Amino acid sequence: MRRGKSEHRIACRARIVLERLFEGRDVSDVARRSRVSRETVRLWVQRYFANPTVDGLRDRSRSGRPKRITTRDEGIVISLACQRPDDCDRLEAVMTQETIVEEAAKVGTVVSRSSVQRILAATETKPHRERYYLFTRKDDPDYAARRDAICELYMRSLPRDEIVVCFDEKTGMQVLGDPKKINPSRLPTRPAQVALQEHNYKRLGSRSLSVVVRPDTGEVVTWGLYPPRGYATAQAVGLLRATLGALTRYRVVHVVWDNASTHVSNEMRAFLTSRAARCLRVYYTPKHASWLNLAENFFSRFARRYLRRRRFVSLPAFEAFIPAAIDDYNKRCTGMSWTYNPSRTRTSA
Repeated sequence: MRRGKSEHRIACRARIVLERLFEGRDVSDVARRSRVSRETVRLWVQRYFANPTVDGLRDRSRSGRPKRITTRDEGIVISLACQRPDDCDRLEAVMTQETIVEEAAKVGTVVSRSSVQRILAATETKPHRERYYLFTRKDDPDYAARRDAICELYMRSLPRDEIVVCFDEKTGMQVLGDPKKINPSRLPTRPAQVALQEHNYKRLGSRSLSVVVRPDTGEVVTWGLYPPRGYATAQAVGLLRATLGALTRYRVVHVVWDNASTHVSNEMRAFLTSRAARCLRVYYTPKHASWLNLAENFFSRFARRYLRRRRFVSLPAFEAFIPAAIDDYNKRCTGMSWTYNPSRTRTSA
């Protein structure tokens, strides 16, 4: 009762027992001194007689209110959450809490939205969330062979007269500008305040950027910027010719790229079989395997470092900015290290 960290109600009950039983005070006197009713004094004295320990002064466990939502009701809620709206003849795209409440009422289960939320949270059922997955045919005979060939190319020590380059395009790059003359349109970060950017913007147009990158150094060998629908096989052939002109000291140039229409057209096939392209060795990434093309790594670095949050006054300003940004990137670039080995992964698995 005298301990400073004792629970208040336990200390109060202990005082009642001490004053009534050991000091012999009257029930009314104990009730008045403890500011409780006479019934409360009698209750805790009887409890102490039944269990003469400190545990006898604690509250007994209570059954609580009878359970209103049965196990069957919970199962119905979870079952509805795991169905598609089409299965319930509904037009919504997602099974929401409100939808589940309405469908459960049709089968005689009355629950509230808060009850639905609590049931779904307890079972970690999240019908409002989704993630993409890719269904591919496991009997595709070309996927593993083409993947392994590119991985082996990245990890192999090539002779000095051979080099690997990655070719890719970033199409539909949106060029954004400020809708009105605001100087400046973006305020820098301050202590305890994030940077501010004008909310409104206007679309100045779009451009497509094609690059040829060296994975060993990360350097951009050749590149081209094209207007919408201005990039075709002729431009891709032109970039390959420019690449060969920049890499004349190499006897073999290995080119990794995807299956874009400009890469598999008849005009491109004719160029690849011509005498001008005799030093080229072409590797096509399998379908849904763009991660094998390290030019994607360049686009990620370039966009985060030079294009994110940036706005331009006009399209010519954007077209003038890209060459300067690529030159600056080439001064700072580092090599891309490839570590994925499919044969080792299969062995460990």
